Amino acid sequence: RNTNKLRFVEDTSTAQTSVAERKKAMRRRMKERRADNENRDVKETLLTENCLALLNSLLQISKLNKGQEQPSCFVYLSFSSEAPTDKLIENLLSAGVRVYCPRVEGKQMQAVAYGEDFSLSAYGIREPLGEPFEGEIDAVIVPLLAVDTQGNRLGYGGGYYDGFLRKHTQAKRIAYCFDFQVETQVPAEEWDEKMQYIVTDKRGLQVEK
Repeated sequence: RNTNKLRFVEDTSTAQTSVAERKKAMRRRMKERRADNENRDVKETLLTENCLALLNSLLQISKLNKGQEQPSCFVYLSFSSEAPTDKLIENLLSAGVRVYCPRVEGKQMQAVAYGEDFSLSAYGIREPLGEPFEGEIDAVIVPLLAVDTQGNRLGYGGGYYDGFLRKHTQAKRIAYCFDFQVETQVPAEEWDEKMQYIVTDKRGLQVEK
């Protein structure tokens, strides 16, 4: 607008830039904290136990009978300093749960059955080989850098899980992380998909609504 022949331009991107910058700063800080994480083996055992307890309450995985339809669970294959998922996957398979893991094709993330054969992505992340699964997923175990008790999740910025969760709206969304990754508030934008549950090495909880 013009005022006394001086032209003022209103900056509508300030709030957006602020959220983006806060995300960037939190990603950097949480990556550093996660890299310094100790006692990972003990924490993995506790994480696995807490997640299995939650999944049992949601999907009754401990009560599966032979011939009963198996529930399905989408679990990320842990990489670097992420909360490890190998023990969780082993326990789910032993319980008779169908386990699917992520594989990225272009801009999309696919669900592929867990098996013995893997390839490595450009980032060195394990990805299962095989045909993608197009059916319904009962629960999604989601990696993250930070999450808050309102369900706001800070991921890595690629948007792959947001797209996958929008496709599988019926799936239970479970944030899986170390307890120190639970923050008081995580910066979020309107397109960020929220979590419904949080599992850490110390607790399992349903997010505040």
